[in-house]
Amino acid sequence: MNGLVYLRAGKFAALLAASLVLLTAGALPARAITSIKIAIAYDLGGRGDHGVNDSAAKGVDFIKKKYGLTALSVREIVTNGSESDREAKLQFLANANYNLIVAIGAGYAQAVGIEALAFPTTQFALINDSSVGNLNISDMDFSNPDGAYLAGVLAGSATKSNKVGLVAPTSWAPYIPDFKKGVSSVNKKASVFPEVVDAAPIPGTKTLVSLGCDIVFSDWSSTSEVQDTVAKLYSAKHPIYLIGVSPDQYFLLGKSSQKILIGAVSKHVNTAVADVMTASLTEQSIIDVINEPKGIFGHIYTVKDGGVSVALTALGAKYSVKVEAAITSLKSGKVKLP
Repeated sequence: MNGLVYLRAGKFAALLAASLVLLTAGALPARAITSIKIAIAYDLGGRGDHGVNDSAAKGVDFIKKKYGLTALSVREIVTNGSESDREAKLQFLANANYNLIVAIGAGYAQAVGIEALAFPTTQFALINDSSVGNLNISDMDFSNPDGAYLAGVLAGSATKSNKVGLVAPTSWAPYIPDFKKGVSSVNKKASVFPEVVDAAPIPGTKTLVSLGCDIVFSDWSSTSEVQDTVAKLYSAKHPIYLIGVSPDQYFLLGKSSQKILIGAVSKHVNTAVADVMTASLTEQSIIDVINEPKGIFGHIYTVKDGGVSVALTALGAKYSVKVEAAITSLKSGKVKLP
């Protein structure tokens, strides 16, 4: 991704819970390879999207190679993006008696919730979302507080105007304090200007630039509008730089990002997919308690377990020391987030 270089987030040090199975799991239980039936339901675009699907596919390929699995054991399908198609495809796979159905992306949340109730003996996994609860669903998601804090550290380190902006949907608003905490940890003089929008992010992005923000963090993943707007407003006299989120924002690979992107919060979707596949292959489930009142189980990946990190471009490489220090502080517990 535009020469992104991942900072060290550490290897998995230990099991976070008895249910979490790491990639170093032992040999498969003694059973015929033909009895293994895992299905991967990709989001719109499937492989080749340069986003969440491609990241998930890396995890799939890793496990297929590790255990010698073929298309007979691992089936991969793609939705056309409609809710009816998502439900129909999951229902088809459940009726075909797949041991595990892995749905890639939050777009599958409603469909997984419906089909998990209809097929209580089938194990489902929902990747990059933690909103759906049932005992036969493993929600595999990533820590927004950790990501927000690291983005704040990078933004606070990079700003020259001491004005940092962010654009995010309402659902991300609870993590603004974590972003601010990251900014202030490295730059007490910097001010943060949030624009929380659920539609039409361009006006808000322009407002941030008019306020003098020279760094914009965007968690807006629906379209490339924030990125494109920052790129259009960039000038040699008044440079503006962007921090994104990978792999959610597939468009970070676009040409407009090359002169403005300094880094991205990185969610290791491939690890989540590989872990949940390994759990199924070893006849286990990943069911850490995420939200007990709502009955949501699975796992939330963090900086500490290597599931969340930061990737820097050549433009952002100069800030690697401060970001590395923030990662170390999160891993050690010196910095505590909700």
